[in-house]
Amino acid sequence: MRILHLFNYYLKDINIDKVKDQGFDAIQISPIQPLKEEGQIPWYLLYQPINFSIGNQYGSREELIKLCNESKENNIKIIVDVVLNHVAGKDNGELIPSEKVDNDIKSNPDFFKDNRNIINYEDRREVIDLCIGLPCLRLDNYQLQDIIIKFLNDLIDCGVDGFRFDAAKHIKLPSEGSDFWIRVLNKLKRRDLFNYAEVIFSPKEILEEYSKYVNVLTESEALNEDISISFVESHDSYLEFCYTNKISSEDIIKKYKELCRRRKNTLFYARPFDNTWQREEIKIIHQKRE
Repeated sequence: MRILHLFNYYLKDINIDKVKDQGFDAIQISPIQPLKEEGQIPWYLLYQPINFSIGNQYGSREELIKLCNESKENNIKIIVDVVLNHVAGKDNGELIPSEKVDNDIKSNPDFFKDNRNIINYEDRREVIDLCIGLPCLRLDNYQLQDIIIKFLNDLIDCGVDGFRFDAAKHIKLPSEGSDFWIRVLNKLKRRDLFNYAEVIFSPKEILEEYSKYVNVLTESEALNEDISISFVESHDSYLEFCYTNKISSEDIIKKYKELCRRRKNTLFYARPFDNTWQREEIKIIHQKRE
């Protein structure tokens, strides 16, 4: 699976014909959940939803349906980045939901983790029990799971082919006391989805545990290629942690070529205002797959 991450693209501007011509099999679109702000907003606000429904400035429900219909005609999968671990917070930095978060979420204290931030990311208990600078959700709560299941199934009804689960390493595993991954995935309307959980900067044993339930998106190549999605660059490495944003497009292409040689499932991140993914070299790389 060769996935193109069209980060912050407006759905109406996605050119399916070009994506297909370049040899990609799937498109990962940015979160489509409603946001606390719209307009010229920083990228990270796409990861601060106010509820679990469809539609923001990057695309409406109708535009998503149109994109999915067109993609199916061209045998391209549409994968939606979904933000389930947390909601938008107030601008003062406190771990309190924004006033724009839906009342049925923010008014239920059982939905939220303790309002303390992670200090030690090497401590697994902190990673799954505490917050990441935003109000984080207790996803082992069945009432909250049911809201999420309804949201994911609504996306499936629109025609999507899979999900990228953002910040998945903060979502508890069954061995840690939560059946989120088992219960939620088993209640989705389709079993042929291509789902993957973002589990970056995690040890092999944690990656292996997640891979029992869902494919894993990670910078590590420790997992079998059939159950993992690899990348040279992601929006996290480019925009948040910035450890790839000094690498030239030419070097990204070289590294991506080598990655495609080694790994079955890859993700290519379309940098903002950059059309490297449309270059002939990318098309040639995909043509040479086994």
